[in-house]
Amino acid sequence: MQTPLEFLADFRSMLRAAGIPFAITSGMACIRYGLQQTTKDSDWIVPVAELPRLRGLLEQCERRLPAWVVQYRPIFGAPFEPAWMAGGWSTHIFIRTTGGGPDHHLDFFCRPPRAPAWRCDQEEPDFADRDTVTRMKKTDRDKDWPVVGGLAAQAFARGESPAVLHLRDVSVLRRAWAMTPVEERDAAVAVRPLLGTLADGCEDLRLEFFLRAERIVWEAVNRRRHAVYQDAWKAWYRRWQAAADWPWPVSEPFAAQHARIVTAAGEYALPPEPLLHRLHAVAAGDHQPVEVLQLGQGVVERAPGVRRADHQGR
Repeated sequence: MQTPLEFLADFRSMLRAAGIPFAITSGMACIRYGLQQTTKDSDWIVPVAELPRLRGLLEQCERRLPAWVVQYRPIFGAPFEPAWMAGGWSTHIFIRTTGGGPDHHLDFFCRPPRAPAWRCDQEEPDFADRDTVTRMKKTDRDKDWPVVGGLAAQAFARGESPAVLHLRDVSVLRRAWAMTPVEERDAAVAVRPLLGTLADGCEDLRLEFFLRAERIVWEAVNRRRHAVYQDAWKAWYRRWQAAADWPWPVSEPFAAQHARIVTAAGEYALPPEPLLHRLHAVAAGDHQPVEVLQLGQGVVERAPGVRRADHQGR
Protein backbone atom coordinates (compact mmCIF):
# COMPACT_ATOMS: atom_id res chain seq x y z
CA MET A 1 0.00 0.00 0.00
CA GLN A 2 1.48 3.33 -1.09
CA THR A 3 1.04 6.57 0.78
CA PRO A 4 0.04 9.62 -1.32
CA LEU A 5 3.60 10.97 -1.24
CA GLU A 6 5.07 7.59 -2.23
CA PHE A 7 2.65 7.37 -5.13
CA LEU A 8 3.49 10.94 -6.16
CA ALA A 9 7.19 10.07 -6.32
CA ASP A 10 6.46 6.91 -8.32
CA PHE A 11 4.14 8.53 -10.86
CA ARG A 12 6.28 11.60 -11.47
CA SER A 13 9.25 9.30 -12.13
CA MET A 14 7.15 7.48 -14.73
CA LEU A 15 6.21 10.75 -16.43
CA ARG A 16 9.86 11.85 -16.52
CA ALA A 17 10.94 8.50 -17.94
CA ALA A 18 8.28 8.80 -20.65
CA GLY A 19 9.48 12.31 -21.52
CA ILE A 20 6.09 13.88 -20.76
CA PRO A 21 6.39 17.50 -19.52
CA PHE A 22 4.34 18.20 -16.41
CA ALA A 23 4.03 20.32 -13.30
CA ILE A 24 2.58 19.24 -9.96
CA THR A 25 0.39 22.00 -8.56
CA SER A 26 -2.13 22.82 -5.83
CA GLY A 27 -1.94 20.85 -2.56
CA MET A 28 1.14 18.75 -3.31
CA ALA A 29 2.97 21.87 -4.49
CA CYS A 30 2.00 23.60 -1.24
CA ILE A 31 3.59 20.72 0.67
CA ARG A 32 6.72 21.24 -1.41
CA TYR A 33 6.72 24.95 -0.48
CA GLY A 34 6.14 24.23 3.22
CA LEU A 35 2.63 25.71 3.41
CA GLN A 36 0.62 22.53 3.81
CA GLN A 37 1.30 19.34 5.75
CA THR A 38 -0.71 16.71 3.94
CA THR A 39 -3.17 16.05 1.13
CA LYS A 40 -4.58 12.88 -0.39
CA ASP A 41 -5.06 14.08 -3.96
CA SER A 42 -2.65 15.36 -6.57
CA ASP A 43 -3.10 17.96 -9.32
CA TRP A 44 -1.07 17.88 -12.53
CA ILE A 45 -0.61 20.31 -15.42
CA VAL A 46 0.39 18.86 -18.78
CA PRO A 47 0.64 20.46 -22.24
CA VAL A 48 -2.37 19.65 -24.38
CA ALA A 49 -0.15 18.12 -27.08
CA GLU A 50 1.02 15.49 -24.58
CA LEU A 51 -2.43 14.02 -23.89
CA PRO A 52 -2.04 11.04 -26.30
CA ARG A 53 1.23 10.04 -24.66
CA LEU A 54 -0.27 10.49 -21.21
CA ARG A 55 -3.18 8.21 -22.10
CA GLY A 56 -0.70 5.67 -23.42
CA LEU A 57 1.22 5.79 -20.15
CA LEU A 58 -1.95 5.23 -18.15
CA GLU A 59 -2.80 2.22 -20.30
CA GLN A 60 0.70 0.84 -19.70
CA CYS A 61 0.10 1.12 -15.95
CA GLU A 62 -2.66 -1.49 -16.32
CA ARG A 63 -0.19 -3.91 -17.92
CA ARG A 64 2.59 -3.60 -15.35
CA LEU A 65 3.20 -6.22 -12.67
CA PRO A 66 1.57 -5.91 -10.29
CA ALA A 67 -1.08 -4.25 -12.47
CA TRP A 68 -2.54 -0.90 -11.50
CA VAL A 69 -6.23 -0.09 -11.79
CA VAL A 70 -6.76 3.12 -13.78
CA GLN A 71 -10.31 4.49 -14.05
CA TYR A 72 -12.15 7.69 -14.76
CA ARG A 73 -13.88 8.84 -11.58
CA PRO A 74 -17.72 8.89 -11.54
CA ILE A 75 -17.67 12.70 -11.87
CA PHE A 76 -14.74 12.95 -14.25
CA GLY A 77 -14.95 16.37 -15.89
CA ALA A 78 -13.98 15.89 -19.52
CA PRO A 79 -12.17 13.15 -21.45
CA PHE A 80 -8.40 13.23 -21.97
CA GLU A 81 -8.79 14.86 -25.37
CA PRO A 82 -7.38 18.17 -26.71
CA ALA A 83 -10.78 19.38 -27.90
CA TRP A 84 -12.01 19.67 -24.30
CA MET A 85 -8.83 20.05 -22.26
CA ALA A 86 -7.74 23.05 -24.34
CA GLY A 87 -11.08 24.64 -23.46
CA GLY A 88 -10.36 24.82 -19.74
CA TRP A 89 -11.82 21.48 -18.61
CA SER A 90 -10.08 19.27 -16.07
CA THR A 91 -10.06 15.47 -16.01
CA HIS A 92 -10.39 13.37 -12.85
CA ILE A 93 -9.19 9.79 -12.53
CA PHE A 94 -8.17 7.39 -9.78
CA ILE A 95 -5.33 4.89 -9.70
CA ARG A 96 -5.21 1.91 -7.37
CA THR A 97 -1.68 0.57 -7.16
CA THR A 98 -2.32 -2.47 -4.94
CA GLY A 99 -5.34 -4.56 -4.03
CA GLY A 100 -7.49 -2.94 -1.40
CA GLY A 101 -6.35 0.63 -2.09
CA PRO A 102 -5.98 3.33 -1.24
CA ASP A 103 -7.29 4.98 -4.39
CA HIS A 104 -5.07 7.83 -5.50
CA HIS A 105 -7.10 10.69 -6.98
CA LEU A 106 -5.44 12.65 -9.78
CA ASP A 107 -6.77 15.83 -11.41
CA PHE A 108 -5.26 16.96 -14.72
CA PHE A 109 -5.26 20.40 -16.33
CA CYS A 110 -3.97 21.65 -19.66
CA ARG A 111 -5.27 25.18 -19.23
CA PRO A 112 -5.26 25.73 -15.47
CA PRO A 113 -7.70 28.38 -14.19
CA ARG A 114 -6.25 31.86 -13.84
CA ALA A 115 -2.79 30.62 -14.97
CA PRO A 116 -2.73 30.57 -18.78
CA ALA A 117 1.08 30.73 -19.01
CA TRP A 118 2.16 28.21 -16.37
CA ARG A 119 5.77 27.59 -15.46
CA CYS A 120 7.78 25.08 -13.46
CA ASP A 121 9.89 25.86 -10.41
CA GLN A 122 13.53 26.42 -11.34
CA GLU A 123 14.86 24.52 -8.33
CA GLU A 124 12.43 21.59 -8.48
CA PRO A 125 11.04 21.46 -12.04
CA ASP A 126 8.55 18.68 -11.28
CA PHE A 127 6.47 21.33 -9.47
CA ALA A 128 4.65 24.42 -10.72
CA ASP A 129 6.34 27.66 -9.65
CA ARG A 130 4.93 29.81 -6.87
CA ASP A 131 3.28 32.26 -9.26
CA THR A 132 1.33 29.49 -11.03
CA VAL A 133 0.19 27.87 -7.78
CA THR A 134 -0.77 31.25 -6.32
CA ARG A 135 -2.98 32.06 -9.30
CA MET A 136 -4.72 28.70 -9.09
CA LYS A 137 -5.33 29.14 -5.36
CA LYS A 138 -7.40 32.32 -5.81
CA THR A 139 -10.63 30.42 -5.26
CA ASP A 140 -13.73 30.82 -3.10
CA ARG A 141 -12.37 28.48 -0.42
CA ASP A 142 -11.24 30.15 2.81
CA LYS A 143 -8.40 27.67 3.27
CA ASP A 144 -6.73 28.78 0.02
CA TRP A 145 -6.21 32.45 0.87
CA PRO A 146 -3.55 31.98 3.58
CA VAL A 147 -1.69 29.94 0.94
CA VAL A 148 -1.98 32.82 -1.55
CA GLY A 149 -0.43 35.18 0.99
CA GLY A 150 2.22 32.68 2.04
CA LEU A 151 3.36 31.88 -1.50
CA ALA A 152 3.45 35.57 -2.40
CA ALA A 153 5.54 36.36 0.69
CA GLN A 154 7.98 33.58 -0.22
CA ALA A 155 8.20 34.88 -3.79
CA PHE A 156 8.90 38.42 -2.56
CA ALA A 157 11.63 37.18 -0.21
CA ARG A 158 13.20 35.40 -3.18
CA GLY A 159 13.08 38.53 -5.34
CA GLU A 160 10.52 37.17 -7.81
CA SER A 161 8.83 40.09 -9.60
CA PRO A 162 5.30 38.59 -9.93
CA ALA A 163 4.99 38.65 -6.12
CA VAL A 164 3.62 42.19 -6.23
CA LEU A 165 0.58 40.84 -8.11
CA HIS A 166 -0.40 38.59 -5.22
CA LEU A 167 0.82 39.95 -1.86
CA ARG A 168 -1.88 40.26 0.82
CA ASP A 169 0.03 41.93 3.67
CA VAL A 170 -0.17 45.73 3.52
CA SER A 171 3.34 46.50 4.75
CA VAL A 172 5.00 43.89 2.53
CA LEU A 173 2.92 45.00 -0.46
CA ARG A 174 4.10 48.60 0.04
CA ARG A 175 7.73 47.45 0.14
CA ALA A 176 7.30 45.32 -2.98
CA TRP A 177 5.67 48.21 -4.86
CA ALA A 178 8.46 50.58 -3.87
CA MET A 179 10.94 48.07 -5.33
CA THR A 180 9.00 47.61 -8.58
CA PRO A 181 10.81 49.40 -11.45
CA VAL A 182 8.92 52.45 -12.69
CA GLU A 183 8.81 51.10 -16.24
CA GLU A 184 6.97 47.98 -15.03
CA ARG A 185 4.33 49.68 -12.90
CA ASP A 186 1.78 50.46 -15.60
CA ALA A 187 1.74 46.82 -16.68
CA ALA A 188 1.36 45.69 -13.08
CA VAL A 189 -1.53 48.08 -12.44
CA ALA A 190 -3.24 46.85 -15.62
CA VAL A 191 -3.19 43.34 -14.15
CA ARG A 192 -3.91 44.33 -10.52
CA PRO A 193 -5.75 47.67 -10.38
CA LEU A 194 -5.42 47.77 -6.59
CA LEU A 195 -1.75 48.67 -7.08
CA GLY A 196 -2.82 52.01 -8.52
CA THR A 197 -4.01 53.10 -5.08
CA LEU A 198 -0.44 52.88 -3.77
CA ALA A 199 0.64 55.70 -6.05
CA ASP A 200 -2.21 57.82 -4.65
CA GLY A 201 -0.97 57.61 -1.05
CA CYS A 202 -3.70 55.25 0.07
CA GLU A 203 -3.90 54.82 3.86
CA ASP A 204 -3.43 51.37 5.38
CA LEU A 205 -7.03 50.96 6.51
CA ARG A 206 -8.33 51.83 3.06
CA LEU A 207 -5.77 49.51 1.43
CA GLU A 208 -6.98 46.68 3.69
CA PHE A 209 -10.49 47.37 2.44
CA PHE A 210 -9.33 47.15 -1.18
CA LEU A 211 -7.51 43.88 -0.48
CA ARG A 212 -10.67 42.41 0.97
CA ALA A 213 -12.72 43.67 -1.99
CA GLU A 214 -10.18 42.16 -4.38
CA ARG A 215 -10.53 38.79 -2.67
CA ILE A 216 -14.33 38.99 -2.91
CA VAL A 217 -14.01 39.60 -6.66
CA TRP A 218 -11.72 36.58 -7.12
CA GLU A 219 -14.11 34.44 -5.08
CA ALA A 220 -17.01 35.51 -7.26
CA VAL A 221 -15.02 34.85 -10.44
CA ASN A 222 -14.13 31.36 -9.28
CA ARG A 223 -17.70 30.52 -8.25
CA ARG A 224 -19.05 31.76 -11.56
CA ARG A 225 -16.44 29.94 -13.61
CA HIS A 226 -16.99 26.69 -11.72
CA ALA A 227 -20.76 27.02 -12.11
CA VAL A 228 -20.46 27.38 -15.89
CA TYR A 229 -18.46 24.14 -16.19
CA GLN A 230 -20.58 22.32 -13.62
CA ASP A 231 -23.85 23.28 -15.34
CA ALA A 232 -22.46 22.22 -18.72
CA TRP A 233 -21.37 18.84 -17.35
CA LYS A 234 -24.64 18.12 -15.56
CA ALA A 235 -26.73 18.99 -18.61
CA TRP A 236 -24.55 16.80 -20.83
CA TYR A 237 -24.59 13.93 -18.32
CA ARG A 238 -28.38 13.97 -18.16
CA ARG A 239 -28.62 13.82 -21.95
CA TRP A 240 -26.11 10.99 -22.07
CA GLN A 241 -27.65 8.85 -19.35
CA ALA A 242 -31.17 9.35 -20.67
CA ALA A 243 -30.09 7.80 -23.98
CA ALA A 244 -27.40 5.32 -22.88
CA ASP A 245 -28.28 1.64 -22.47
CA TRP A 246 -25.66 1.10 -19.76
CA PRO A 247 -25.07 2.85 -16.43
CA TRP A 248 -22.05 4.95 -15.51
CA PRO A 249 -19.58 4.34 -13.94
CA VAL A 250 -18.54 1.06 -15.52
CA SER A 251 -15.54 -1.07 -14.60
CA GLU A 252 -13.48 -1.84 -17.70
CA PRO A 253 -9.96 -1.13 -19.02
CA PHE A 254 -9.05 2.54 -19.19
CA ALA A 255 -8.85 2.58 -23.01
CA ALA A 256 -12.40 1.20 -23.27
CA GLN A 257 -13.67 3.69 -20.70
CA HIS A 258 -12.01 6.51 -22.60
CA ALA A 259 -13.55 5.44 -25.91
CA ARG A 260 -17.03 5.36 -24.35
CA ILE A 261 -16.64 8.82 -22.86
CA VAL A 262 -15.24 10.40 -26.02
CA THR A 263 -18.11 8.96 -28.06
CA ALA A 264 -20.67 10.21 -25.53
CA ALA A 265 -19.03 13.65 -25.34
CA GLY A 266 -19.41 14.00 -29.09
CA GLU A 267 -22.87 12.48 -29.47
CA TYR A 268 -24.48 14.34 -26.58
CA ALA A 269 -22.67 17.64 -27.06
CA LEU A 270 -20.35 18.23 -24.12
CA PRO A 271 -19.28 21.80 -25.00
CA PRO A 272 -15.50 22.01 -25.58
CA GLU A 273 -15.34 25.59 -24.26
CA PRO A 274 -18.22 26.22 -21.84
CA LEU A 275 -17.29 29.84 -21.23
CA LEU A 276 -17.57 30.69 -24.93
CA HIS A 277 -20.66 28.49 -25.18
CA ARG A 278 -22.37 30.59 -22.50
CA LEU A 279 -21.35 33.85 -24.18
CA HIS A 280 -22.76 32.58 -27.48
CA ALA A 281 -26.03 31.95 -25.65
CA VAL A 282 -25.96 35.57 -24.49
CA ALA A 283 -25.50 36.73 -28.09
CA ALA A 284 -28.51 34.64 -29.09
CA GLY A 285 -30.65 36.41 -26.48
CA ASP A 286 -30.98 33.48 -24.06
CA HIS A 287 -30.03 35.54 -20.96
CA GLN A 288 -31.51 38.52 -19.17
CA PRO A 289 -29.38 41.71 -18.93
CA VAL A 290 -28.39 41.08 -15.31
CA GLU A 291 -27.12 37.63 -16.29
CA VAL A 292 -25.05 39.19 -19.08
CA LEU A 293 -23.49 41.52 -16.50
CA GLN A 294 -22.69 38.55 -14.23
CA LEU A 295 -21.11 36.66 -17.09
CA GLY A 296 -18.99 39.64 -18.03
CA GLN A 297 -17.77 40.00 -14.46
CA GLY A 298 -17.52 36.35 -13.60
CA VAL A 299 -16.08 34.28 -16.42
CA VAL A 300 -13.64 36.49 -18.29
CA GLU A 301 -10.12 35.42 -17.36
CA ARG A 302 -7.37 37.97 -17.49
CA ALA A 303 -4.17 37.04 -15.70
CA PRO A 304 -1.00 38.13 -17.49
CA GLY A 305 2.09 38.51 -15.36
CA VAL A 306 4.95 40.96 -15.02
CA ARG A 307 8.08 39.83 -16.80
CA ARG A 308 6.55 36.43 -17.54
CA ALA A 309 7.77 34.11 -20.22
CA ASP A 310 4.78 33.53 -22.48
CA HIS A 311 5.25 29.80 -22.89
CA GLN A 312 3.77 26.53 -21.72
CA GLY A 313 5.50 23.64 -20.04
CA ARG A 314 8.82 23.14 -18.37
